[in-house]
Amino acid sequence: MSITSKIVLDQRRPKADNTCPVRLRVYKNTEYKELTLGINVKPENWDCVNQLVLPSDTSNDAYNAIISSKKTKLHKLILLAELNEPAEVSLTDIIGQLSNDRLPSTKAKKESTSIIKYGQDIIKQLTSSGKVGNAFAYGCAVSKLKSFVNTDNFPFEALTYKKLIEFQDSMLADNIKVNSISVYMRTIRAIYNRAIKEGVVAETAYPFKAYRIKNEKTVNRTLSINEMQRIVKVKLTPNTPIWHWRNYFLLSFCLIGINFADLLTLTGDNIADDRIVFRRKKTGKIYTIKLHKRAIDILSNYTDVNNVKKTELLLPVLKQTSDPVKLKKDIWQAIKTCNEYLVRIAKMKEVNIKKETSTYYARYSWGNAARSLKYSKDIISQAYGHSYGNATTSIYLDDYDNKIIDAANKKVIAAVFG
Repeated sequence: MSITSKIVLDQRRPKADNTCPVRLRVYKNTEYKELTLGINVKPENWDCVNQLVLPSDTSNDAYNAIISSKKTKLHKLILLAELNEPAEVSLTDIIGQLSNDRLPSTKAKKESTSIIKYGQDIIKQLTSSGKVGNAFAYGCAVSKLKSFVNTDNFPFEALTYKKLIEFQDSMLADNIKVNSISVYMRTIRAIYNRAIKEGVVAETAYPFKAYRIKNEKTVNRTLSINEMQRIVKVKLTPNTPIWHWRNYFLLSFCLIGINFADLLTLTGDNIADDRIVFRRKKTGKIYTIKLHKRAIDILSNYTDVNNVKKTELLLPVLKQTSDPVKLKKDIWQAIKTCNEYLVRIAKMKEVNIKKETSTYYARYSWGNAARSLKYSKDIISQAYGHSYGNATTSIYLDDYDNKIIDAANKKVIAAVFG
């Protein structure tokens, strides 16, 4: 008997929101049966090769945990079936056992699991899989909740609507910003949703049906074309730290506000046909950005873009990229340092920008400059890599779209640099 399996995205009948169900398909000789895993994913968020949900789906960690758990269970069943031969085990038997496994057992229902300990386990999993940024975000939220309840053994069922309000009010009393509270609450909600999907807690206990997570409008983080020009033109002594950090900020701007974590980890392998091609760490989405002359001029201070080795970092900020935990800390420190120098530049008499300028301003200021040059929101959205129009046709930009964005970026750069 030969039993194999595969996780597939069934795109035959997409739902109204363009998501499709993820199914476990079990094969035996020429026949197969399927089990729906209760997961719905958009095609652009599905990795059919590795049979996983991409980071561009915000629930990818929870969904991939379900997939992993189900595959582990299946492998155990297949092993038992092979050990029990010549007794025949049908696909119906296997699917039936897997289906029963989807619901929490009587024992699991009676025992209460601590949301603190469950969250800490997720943090360990994220750290071990190299998702240090997510692990840090989860760690902050779990730490806040633990400080509030003052115990490690706080059951999921105890996190009621009333308790959420009390948790929220306690953070407000500590002068924590509304948007920071929002991040913590969304993370706790994600932990709870994952626990429901894994059968750790019953859906009837879910406290977020009534609770609404609040947000505040963020401070405008854009610079005008004139303000960007002042940053470009202010005279700084070459090869000093402040001169280098301005270079990195301006390079980010020239690359349509590329995220600093992605910018600092670019290598020679990311250069192809006079373009920077990379996969964004946060979303997993692939970007391709034309290297205009100003960007090449800045990079030439640090590397020869025509002869750089594939493994060589384009910028000399990070010392290593092999240890994900240390790498994340080094990136955070680099961003902090850059922000400190940008504030110093903004306060210079010749610049005189009364804003807490930071690395984020490179991205938003690019869009602001493009709007000032009368480019449409659609063009700016495409440049940022946001989906538009039909979900299935907006996954990749064709050559025509790239030429439009290349031309827009060239004009934005010219407006700022002259």
